[in-house]
Amino acid sequence: MILQSKKPLFEQIADFFLEMIGKGVYTPGSPLPSVREVALQEAVNPNTVLKAYGLLEEKGIVIAVPKKGYFVAEKPSVEDEVSQALLYLLGKGYSKQEIMDKLMEIKEGEK
Repeated sequence: MILQSKKPLFEQIADFFLEMIGKGVYTPGSPLPSVREVALQEAVNPNTVLKAYGLLEEKGIVIAVPKKGYFVAEKPSVEDEVSQALLYLLGKGYSKQEIMDKLMEIKEGEK
């Protein structure tokens, strides 16, 4: 993971793991790297990683298991998936109109 964005570090870390989960690198039930491991790898404070994992936990992407670590949550509903995708795209700077235009383009291509 390479941190370069203008976003706060914890959001960059959360975005990275969200992307890796989306790509299937981490699957439901699988553990994320330990807080200490990520902190050492990225040369950041462990509290930054905890905040990133906490953000993912708030969104229902991961679950914390005391004394075991963080694990990818079981597959969410389609509604949750779409909501997360929209939040992710909005967070990347896409406008609501750009997202809607692309969805309509995809829908038209299915006909």
